[in-house]
Amino acid sequence: MSNIYKVLKTDSEFLTAALKQSQVDILECRGDLGGCIIDCGGPVQKWSPVSVKVADAYYMRNEFEFRMVLA
Repeated sequence: MSNIYKVLKTDSEFLTAALKQSQVDILECRGDLGGCIIDCGGPVQKWSPVSVKVADAYYMRNEFEFRMVLA
């Protein structure tokens, strides 16, 4: 995982990541795997106020952190 990233939180940030087809990594925010990388997914495919689709998998926005890889 790259050390240079931007945490995606807003719809406009997800839109930017989707348009750029940027690599997005998904991290668990709570539970036993809190702070662990769950998936080094790929580009954002869809998003809503509740979930984000990355690499054909859906993730709940309130349970995961989405990091757009910058370098």
